[in-house]
Amino acid sequence: MSVLRPLSKLPGLNIATILLVGSEDALLQQLADSVLKEDCASELRVHLAKSLPLPSNVNRPRIDLVVFVINLHSKYSLQVVEESLRYMDASFFLGKVCFLATGEHAL
Repeated sequence: MSVLRPLSKLPGLNIATILLVGSEDALLQQLADSVLKEDCASELRVHLAKSLPLPSNVNRPRIDLVVFVINLHSKYSLQVVEESLRYMDASFFLGKVCFLATGEHAL
């Protein structure tokens, strides 16, 4: 398990991979399903993780965007994101990370 770095792998041709990180599986899955329903000229892949670091795996795709999903009604949700930030390389924060705060259980 190591720090997630934006340039650790070369980009794929017409492929983008989004990593959704959050403590609530149902919310992440609903967001992933909504993203994948959108029409896109390139292939879009979505991976879900409860927290970082990700397991070291040479087959893991390049991550192009990380979205941290925070439920404002859950202290644990914020804590998971805070702890996960330690495993992000600082260069990811230049246009490759976003935070989605929600007060609802459904998007």
